[in-house]
Formats: sequence, C-alpha cells, structure tokens
Amino acid sequence: MIRKTNLKNRGQIAIWIIIGIVLVGSILVFFTIDKDAGLITPGESESVFDMQSFLDECTAQYTERALELMLPQGGFIAPTNYRYFNNTKIAYLCENIGYFEPCVNQHPLFIKEIENEIDLEITPKISDCLRQMKFEFENQQGKITFNDETETPEIKVDLNEDVIKIEIEKKTTIEKQGEKRVFEKLTSTVKSPIYNLASIAAEIASQEARYCYFSNDGYSILYPRYKVSRYAISDDFGGAKIYSIEDSKSGKVMNIAIRSCAIPPGLP
Repeated sequence: MIRKTNLKNRGQIAIWIIIGIVLVGSILVFFTIDKDAGLITPGESESVFDMQSFLDECTAQYTERALELMLPQGGFIAPTNYRYFNNTKIAYLCENIGYFEPCVNQHPLFIKEIENEIDLEITPKISDCLRQMKFEFENQQGKITFNDETETPEIKVDLNEDVIKIEIEKKTTIEKQGEKRVFEKLTSTVKSPIYNLASIAAEIASQEARYCYFSNDGYSILYPRYKVSRYAISDDFGGAKIYSIEDSKSGKVMNIAIRSCAIPPGLP
C-alpha cells in the first residue's frame, strides 16, 4: 500500500513539472513575439541589408583610390610644385630656390590641404554611393528619401590618427515596416594612416626649415612603427632630398620633396 501511494505521488509531481515547463515556455514565446513586433530589424527568414556597412565600404573604396594617387605624390592629386623622382611627381613640402639658406615651408596647413584634396576627389563619388545605397535598400521593401535627390552633398573630411571621418551633409529619411527615421547627416569612417604620415611629413619640413636637417634614422628608432628613408638627388641646381615615410602596420608610404640649404654645383 505504501509503495502504491508513493508511485501515485511521484506521478502527480511529474505531471505538475511538465505543466510548469509548458507554461514557462508559452510565456517566453509570448514576450519574444511582443518585443520584436514592429521593429525594423528583419526576421531570420529575411535578407539583411546593413546600410552603414554598405556606406562605409563604398566610401572607403573611393577614398582609398584617391589616397593611392596622393600618398606617392606628397599628399596631392596633381602637385604643381614638385620634384620628379622614380617617375613620380613628388610635391615640395619645404623649398628654397637659392643656395645655403634653409627652406621655406610651402604648406603650413598641410593636414587641411590633404582634407580638401580628398573632399574634392570623392564628393562626386559619394553621390554614386548614396544612389547605390538607396537602390539596394529599397530592394529590401524599405524606402529612402533624400531632401534633394539631384543636389551633390556637401562633404566634410576630418583626418584623425589611423582613421578618416567623413560627414555627408544630406538629410535622409528611412522608412521600413511602418517605422520612420530622419538623419540630418550621414557619417562614414575609413581606416587610413594618412594623418600619421602627414604629421611626420610636417615635422620633417619644420626641422628642415630650422636646421636644414632631419634625423630620419633617429626618428625610426624612437618610433619603430615608421620607417623614414632619405634619398639625396644631385643636379645642376643644388639637388634635393626625397623623404619616404612608411607605416609598417599598413604598408602605406608617403613621399615628400625638400630643398633646403642647397650647395651650388662644384662646391664640396
């Protein structure tokens, strides 16, 4: 009799445990459905279009193309005052056309000039990025509206250590699944050491302007991430120096030209 009673009690306990598990599971399902209702985020069965990643990748593609032209040429797309070296036009960052005297810094606002160069080069391409983004997103049953579909957006390029920040002044309205979001501007970031390289180039120009010399080996020892090489060019005009600044992390190289304290031909 005792054994039958125990078995009966155990069976009742098991039944209540099963009922409890079912109830807890039902509650969890209910709250999960309620939490996700109405969100823009697609469900598991839907394809996901990440607009920020698309914009970053598209912007990076055009920015990197611009940098491929700029870095070997001293930070400019089409330098006007330059020294020809290894079939490349390398901009003079510091120059004195006379002899014996230190050079004069030709680009005291060097970082700002690079930002402007990038701005001018990529602005028309950014319009293409926005059109492509709109097309891809609207294929996902969403809608993007710009305040002016035909107007070229204003771009602000800001160089920082290891990154380029790009602000796109374009009021954008995004709608999907009944939810609407409005952005006054869009932002994108591109990884690049150009700020670092340009800062070193500016320091080289500053020291050449003061001392007619820059210790490239000493700098590379203090900052092993960067390798600074110097090449002396001799000619009938007193020659020049080409500095090559390499970032070991990315492999990117910036060249600049310097003409400082030049010695006339024939003198030791």
